[in-house]
This record gives sequence, structure tokens and C-alpha cells, in this order.
Amino acid sequence: MRFVRQLDDDEVCVLETMRRTAVGQVSQRAHMVLLSNRHYCIAEIARVFDASENTVRQWIERYERDGVDCLDDRPRSGRPPKVSAAVQAAIHEDVLKPPSELGHAFAIWTAARLCVHVAVRYGARVCTSTVYSILRGLGFRHNRPRNAAKRAYDPQAKAKMDAVTEVLSSPVAGNHVIYKDESDIHLLPTLRSAWMPQGKQLRVSTPGANQKKSVFGALDIRIGAFIHRMFDRKRATEFIEFLAYMVAQYPTGKIHIILDNFSTHKARSVQARLASHPRVKVYFLPCYATAEPCREGVAAHEGSGYCQQAVWFNGRARRRRQRVFRAAQPFQGSDIGRLIGLRYLLKPT
Repeated sequence: MRFVRQLDDDEVCVLETMRRTAVGQVSQRAHMVLLSNRHYCIAEIARVFDASENTVRQWIERYERDGVDCLDDRPRSGRPPKVSAAVQAAIHEDVLKPPSELGHAFAIWTAARLCVHVAVRYGARVCTSTVYSILRGLGFRHNRPRNAAKRAYDPQAKAKMDAVTEVLSSPVAGNHVIYKDESDIHLLPTLRSAWMPQGKQLRVSTPGANQKKSVFGALDIRIGAFIHRMFDRKRATEFIEFLAYMVAQYPTGKIHIILDNFSTHKARSVQARLASHPRVKVYFLPCYATAEPCREGVAAHEGSGYCQQAVWFNGRARRRRQRVFRAAQPFQGSDIGRLIGLRYLLKPT
């Protein structure tokens, strides 16, 4: 009768461990060898495991020839991947490009959009989970992007700066040179991440739902006067209304307004209204420059703490806001030079 060769204590210990801890058929194979070592015949072992005698004999012979490692399952190739290595390399290049360069109408890649893109461009039909696996394998992570200033330079920067320099150095009496800007102010502050007990999210008491106001401000750099208006929004309509307010504040002389390249400032309705005011002329700062006009200058001079708190919406705080903007000492020429320098305004980001 055929039995396995005589096993020593170490071999029996390894086989017993494999029988108890291994999964599926690997455990059965180790058990077959142990039963053969206890002089169970091949036919009896076959009946115990409901297997053929040839299968039992094959595993006993393989164990005697190759040892305990041969009882493990051999590596399987598995199903071939739906997306080949060449297509994965192409996906890597596509994800690094803006979707608009590939003819798409959206701005960012998502798993669903990549599924459609891969199916149309490369003929591979995959699901979103497969796309996730491919992207993780290619070293991508799903994370929120971060805002960054556009690093470029306006080709008309010199011409714009020459115009601004000319109006700033003009000695004509009665002309007004004004920096104009706008800003949003929220009732509720932004909530930042904080440490808290797991499962117990912190609650921050608020006076109600969030509200937003838009503040339009203008700073006359020659006399130090500051005017402002508050609106619910900052569209071209509100900008036109603020322009009319500035014209009313300066009934005589020409008004030279220096401002940034916000799209509201260049709307068609704004251009049409400016054409009807021959005393008003606007000067745009160069694009992509670190333009910090009247808003930042006023905050630095009068205290920026009020500008970041939720004190703009109730009665007492509204009066406090009026004191911030009206009760301060007028700006002097030297202050304006320190707050708003031309080199600082045109420093590329």
C-alpha cells in the first residue's frame, strides 16, 4: 500500500498549522498528507474528502518531491485587464490636460466623465470603480484643488501704467484722482476645521442665516476723502449706481477713476453710461498684477478688524461702521504713497 514517507516532528507541526489556518483546498491537502502519515490508505483518504484516489496520490507524491510549499495554490493569471498598459498611459496623459483641450465642454475630470471619455476615445467600456483603480494605480488622488493666482503678464501693462502715471502726476487743479474697488462682507464667519470628540460635532451659535453685502468704495488720493455705498450685489447695475453717486459727490472737475479688471467694470451697459459722462474717465490697472487699491489701503489705515466681523448688519454695528469710515483722519499724501505705491500695484504675481 502507498503511504507518505515517514515525517519528523517539525514537518508534522508545519502541516498541522497549515491544516488549521489555511483556507479551502490548501487545508485539505495538508490534512491528506497527515492522514497518510497515520497509515490511512489512499482509498480511505479519498472517501473522507470525496475526491478521486488519483488526486490524493498526486498530492502525496508532490509533497514528497517539493515539500510543504507545493501544497499552496499556484499563482493564477486571472481575467485579462479591460484597459491595456498602453491605454492606461494614454489616460495618464489625458487626465493631466484640461478637458477643454480634448474637445470637452466641462472643466474638471470626474470618474463618470472619464468612463465616457475612455469608451469613446479608446473603445474600452469600464465602470467608475475600474476608473478609480486605474487612477490610484497611476498615482492620482481625489482631492480638492486650490486657488492660485494666474501667473501671466498683461502685454498692455506699460501703456496702462503710463496712463496711470500721467494722471497721477497731472497738476491740473480741480481734477479728482480716485481709486475704486469693491468687496463682499458676510454676516457669518467662515468655519474652519477644529478638533472635536469623535461622533460629537461642535455646534456654533449664529444669529440666523448667512447674509452678504457688497461694499463699493472710492478713495480720493489728493484730499484723502473716502466714500462708499452698500448693495446686496455687485453687478454692473450697482456699479453704474455707484458711478452716479461719485459724480454727484464731485459736481465740478474731471474724475479720473483707477480700478481693476473686474468683468463688471467692462460691461456694455457700463461703457454706455461712461460715454454719457464726459467728465469721467477710467484707467484699468494691468491684468494679473497685485492690485491693492483703496479697499486694502483703508483697511490698513482705519483698522481691518471691523471689516472681517459680522457687525455690518444690525443697527448699532451699522453706526459703528459709519464711524470707521467717516470719523478717521483724512489720508495725507505721504500716507497714500506708503499705502499705494506704483511699484507695488504692478508687481507681477
